[in-house]
Amino acid sequence: MKLLIADDHVMLAESVSEYLEKQPGVESCLVSRTLAETKELLATEHPDVLLLDIAFPDGDGIDAIPELRKQSPQTKIVMLTMYAEENVIRRALDKKVNGYVLKSGGQAELQTLVDYLQAGEDYICKEAKQVLGKKQTDAIWLSPREREVLRLLAEGKTTKEIANQLFLSFETVHSYTKYLRQKLGVQNVAALVRVAMEQHLC
Repeated sequence: MKLLIADDHVMLAESVSEYLEKQPGVESCLVSRTLAETKELLATEHPDVLLLDIAFPDGDGIDAIPELRKQSPQTKIVMLTMYAEENVIRRALDKKVNGYVLKSGGQAELQTLVDYLQAGEDYICKEAKQVLGKKQTDAIWLSPREREVLRLLAEGKTTKEIANQLFLSFETVHSYTKYLRQKLGVQNVAALVRVAMEQHLC
């Protein structure tokens, strides 16, 4: 198989690529860091499988799936991400992805994924299945840092102001905001704050 990993976290993507290239039956494993670069590689390399994250500097991976499929219709798409929220998983499954794997599963999960792909089967990891089986009323879990960023957003502070106050980079705060939008299933900061207040998350 020829694989393509689309992830804006370079060190993680390269580490996954190195591991997968050592697996029997894997011919090569390319890495892309943006959705634009992913589209280009799909159009030129036509990999057998695309391992796709969700949050990118230039857009949302799930939203981009229809356009990505146009570049290489025969490429299977598997979500490889940190997001374990029900609404995010269902969004991906609604796009008819061929799999959903959490990064927290480590190398063992990657090996299982490769085995399923080589057998021509789709694969959804156990944790994602458990999330889908939970009641929708289950509380959304946020890390202390995510709650802190969310609270400051609710106070009307800008990304730059939050970065300065928390001694973080602008890019890091921007990433936190993207992750929060994904977890709460909203498209912008205004909706993020509204939903967060409704659910007493900040």
